[in-house]
Amino acid sequence: MLGCSYETFIEIAARKSMDLSSMILQISFIVMYSEMMAYGFIGQEERKCKYLRVDKLLKIRCYDMNLKEVPPYLKTSVEVLDLSFNRIKKLKRSSFQPYKNIKFLLLYENMIQSVEPGSFSYLTSLQEIDLSNNALMTIPLEIFQLPALRNLYVDSNDLMYLPSDLEAWKDLLQAPLEYLNIADCGLQDLPDLELWHINASLNPLMDLSIERFALMCNLKSVDLTRSELTPCQCQQVNNHLRVVEVKTKFVPVCLETLDGSKCPLPYNYTINSMDFLACKNSVKLAEKRSMWLFVTGCAGGILSVLLIMWLCIHRRRKKSVKKLRASALQRRSLVISPKNAINKRDHQLNYNNHNNDLLSCDTA
Repeated sequence: MLGCSYETFIEIAARKSMDLSSMILQISFIVMYSEMMAYGFIGQEERKCKYLRVDKLLKIRCYDMNLKEVPPYLKTSVEVLDLSFNRIKKLKRSSFQPYKNIKFLLLYENMIQSVEPGSFSYLTSLQEIDLSNNALMTIPLEIFQLPALRNLYVDSNDLMYLPSDLEAWKDLLQAPLEYLNIADCGLQDLPDLELWHINASLNPLMDLSIERFALMCNLKSVDLTRSELTPCQCQQVNNHLRVVEVKTKFVPVCLETLDGSKCPLPYNYTINSMDFLACKNSVKLAEKRSMWLFVTGCAGGILSVLLIMWLCIHRRRKKSVKKLRASALQRRSLVISPKNAINKRDHQLNYNNHNNDLLSCDTA
């Protein structure tokens, strides 16, 4: 009995040892496989990006694939590139070099900390970029120089250096930005940008001054929810936005009525400031320029159509004149004039005489 139980014990121990070894091997394999998947060494079949068409635009979706960098093997004609929920930490100068047709770029929920100079310089058609939920401390200057960029999302980044950088780059900003999302970025003031829509919620805007709205003369909507405005700032902002007819749906409601001597409401000063008037003039000039471009384009299009029509009519007339001349020549050859009749009669007589001569020769 003791021998049996000892042998059984040895058997069970050996079996458990084998189970433990196989378990360790399985865990090691899973860890190794996941690491190799993350670095892109294996599993390319399972990790292929999806190609689809969205509003006639070619979209490539590389969503949640544990990518460490922008894949260089995609179709170069891509117009919408989704690289969200990956593990990209750095954007290199060559990252987007092959993809010059990108119009919409999604990079949210990565770990982007640094951007090499020139990383976005190839994206001259880019209209919208989403860099939210990353580890950026400022927005690269070249983003503000993209000629077609209209929408920029950088919310949930710790943009501690953005205000000083924007102040230094003030004369270098060229992008026609309309919408900016800088929610939850730890900012204490709004950026000096000519915007149509801005989301600055969840920021401790303790240094916000009403003069910041002077450059936003074309502002349509603003979101300042949970922005920790002081009662005085709240009154000033609300008064200014009401005067310039901006939607105040997402602006904190001021519960206190303040004394104007203690908290001045300088919205008149803001809308009469040089910055506000210059902004309004630039908007009017841009509208006039776009109107002239539209009128010139329409006039050019109409002239082109008229020219093509004239060329078609001229070519058709030329062909019809040629046909008329050819038919006139043909009819002229068929008309029996006296001269033609005499020539025809002489020709017939000669032909008959020739035949008679042949007959006489045969008879002889």
